[in-house]
Amino acid sequence: MIEKINKTCDFLFKNRYWIAIVIFILCIIFELSGSSIGIWNQFINSGDIDDGVILGVSREIRSDEWAVLTPMTFSQNFDGFSYFSNLIRGGNTDVSMVYALPIMNPIQIFRPFQIGFLFLGIAKGLSFFWYGRLIALFLVMIELFMIITKKNKLLSFIGSVLITFAPTVQWWFAVNGIAEIFIFGGLAIILLHQYILTENFKKRCLYLLGMVICAGGYVLVLYPAWQIPMFYVFLAIAISEIITNRKSCKIRKKDIISIIIALLLFVICMGIIFVNSLDTIKAVMNTVYPGGRAETGGGQVTKIFQYAMNIFLPYKSDGIITNVCEEATMFTLFPMGLILSAIVFGKEQKKDIYLVLLLIIYIFLSIWCIIGFPEIIAKLTLLSNSTAKRSIMALGFAEVLILIRSMSIIKTPQRRFVSIIFSIILSVIVIGICQNANPVYFSTKMLIAMFIMCIYLFFCIFRYQAKYAKELFCCGIVFVMLMTGATVNPIRSGVNNIYQSEIITKIQEIQKQEEGKWIVEGLGFPIANYVLMAGVPVINSTNVYPDMEKWHKIDTEGKYEDVYNRYAHITIELKDEEEILENKFVLTNADSFTVYLTPEELQKLDIKYIFTANNLEEYNKEKIEFKKICDNINGYGIYQLYEVKK
Repeated sequence: MIEKINKTCDFLFKNRYWIAIVIFILCIIFELSGSSIGIWNQFINSGDIDDGVILGVSREIRSDEWAVLTPMTFSQNFDGFSYFSNLIRGGNTDVSMVYALPIMNPIQIFRPFQIGFLFLGIAKGLSFFWYGRLIALFLVMIELFMIITKKNKLLSFIGSVLITFAPTVQWWFAVNGIAEIFIFGGLAIILLHQYILTENFKKRCLYLLGMVICAGGYVLVLYPAWQIPMFYVFLAIAISEIITNRKSCKIRKKDIISIIIALLLFVICMGIIFVNSLDTIKAVMNTVYPGGRAETGGGQVTKIFQYAMNIFLPYKSDGIITNVCEEATMFTLFPMGLILSAIVFGKEQKKDIYLVLLLIIYIFLSIWCIIGFPEIIAKLTLLSNSTAKRSIMALGFAEVLILIRSMSIIKTPQRRFVSIIFSIILSVIVIGICQNANPVYFSTKMLIAMFIMCIYLFFCIFRYQAKYAKELFCCGIVFVMLMTGATVNPIRSGVNNIYQSEIITKIQEIQKQEEGKWIVEGLGFPIANYVLMAGVPVINSTNVYPDMEKWHKIDTEGKYEDVYNRYAHITIELKDEEEILENKFVLTNADSFTVYLTPEELQKLDIKYIFTANNLEEYNKEKIEFKKICDNINGYGIYQLYEVKK
C-alpha cells in the first residue's frame, strides 16, 4: 500500500507543472477565486442574488480585499486600465503605486498576476489573479526547498505546504503583496542557483533578466513592513548559495558586463517608474497616516508561540485580544527548528553554511521582534520602516527554513522515549504561552486538541528518520495546514452578485445618459467603494492618498489638514451651514474621517449625483435643487444636483 502511494506521489511530483497548468485553466474557465466579495450581499442586496460562494465563507474582516482592493481593481476595467484613474477619489489618482492596480503599461511585467484583468474580463481576471498567485507560490516554494534540502522531494513538498498555506499568508493573501514577496524572492534565489550552476552565457543572460523582473516585482510590492525583514532572509539564502557553490562558479569578463547591464536595466526601469509617480510618493510620505515609520521593534515574544492557536482562527474569532488577521502567524513548529539545528551542529557534527547564516538572520530578527533596536540601528538596518509585529512573518519563514534544512541533514532518528518526553514538555510550554496571550479564547476541548496536535507533530519530527515517520509527519502537516490555511478564503465563482445587482445596473444607466461625479452621502465606507464598481467617479471612494487640492476648496485656511492629509475612508454628510455646530472635518479613526458639506460646497466639488439612504429634498434651496432620479433600490436612492436658473 505504501509503495503504491509513493509511486502516485512520485508521478504527481514529476508532472506537477502540467497538473498546475490544467488546474489553473480550469479555475479560469469556471471563474473561481478566493475573494470575499460575497459580503456585499449583506450591505446591498436583499438576498435575491446568490453570493457565488461554492465552499467556505466570505470573511468580513478582510475588508481591505473585498471592500477596497477588489472594487478599485474592478473600476480599472471601466477606465481603460489607465496609469492615472479618473474614477478613484473622483479623478486623477495614481494607481500604479498605492494598491498597484492593473494598468495597460509595460510596468505590468513586474506585476504579472494582474495581466488577466487586461485581457480576460473582470471575473476571469479575478480568477487569474487569485489562483495564479496561489499556484505560483506553491510551485516556487517547492523549487526553493529543493535547493534548501538538496532535492529531497518529500521535505520540499512539506516546506511548500507550510509556506503556501501558512495562516499569515492566507489571511493577508490578496493585499500588500504577501504572495508576491514569497514568489519573487523565492524565484530570484532559484534563478541565482541556476545561474551559478551553468556556464552557458545565453542561459545566464536569461537568468539575469528573470532576476531583474523578480527584483522589480519585489520592490514594487511597496510594503516595506514585510519587504525589508523578508529581504534579510532571502539575502541569507543567496549568500549561502554563493559560498556553497563558489568553487564551481566561473565568472568571466562577459559575465561581469552582463551583470552590470542587468543592474543598469533594473535601475533605469525603477527610475522611470518612480519618476512618473514622484508626486504620489511625496504625497504618501508627507501624510499624517501612514506617513513615514520610525519603529524600534520589540514586544512580540508571545507571537513566536502562537502558531499553535492558528488552527482555530478560521472557525472562532471571539475572545481574541486583537483580531484573527493580526493573530495569524507562520506555522513554524517553534522551537523544533532551533533544536534540530543544535542536533546538526552537536550530535551530527555537521558544519552547514545554510544553517549558520539562517541562524544569524534568525537571531538578528529575533532581537528586533522581542527586544527591539536602538533608533540609530533600526534606521541603519531600515527596519525602522517595518514593525516587530510584521517582521514576525520573516522570523517564521526563517524558522521553517531552518527546520526543513535540519531535517534534510539529520540521518538518524532520536530515541523514542526521549522524543516522547521532549514532545510533551514542548507542547505544554507552547500551549501555556498561547493560553496566556489570549486567556478567554480557549475552551478545554481546544486546549486538548492543540496538545494532541503539538505532541504528534513534535514526535514525528524527532523520529522523522524512523520507519513510516516521514509519511505520518507529511499527512499530519497536510491535514493541519489545510484546516489552518486552506479554509481561510472561500472558493467562489464569478462576480454576478456585483454585476447583476439592480443598484450597479441603475448607476451605470444614469452615468451613460449623462456623465458626472458622484458621492455617497451619509453612508461612507464601504458603500462608497461599491458605487465605484459601477465604473463611475466617486469623490469619497477610499482616498489611497490625500487629494489636498480638493479639500482645500472646502478648508481654504488649511485648518483641518491633519484630518484629511491621510489614507482615508471618507463619510460625507450633507448639512445646512447652521447645522454644522463644531468641526467640519472629524477624524473617526486613523484611516477614516467624516466631512460635513453644505449644498453649496457640493457644487464647489463639481458633484452631480448623490447615492444615499436619506431624503435630500429638504435641502432644496432657491438656487440649488436635489432631484430624486431613482427611488428605493433596496432602501437606497439616487439624487441629481441641479443649479436652479431663473
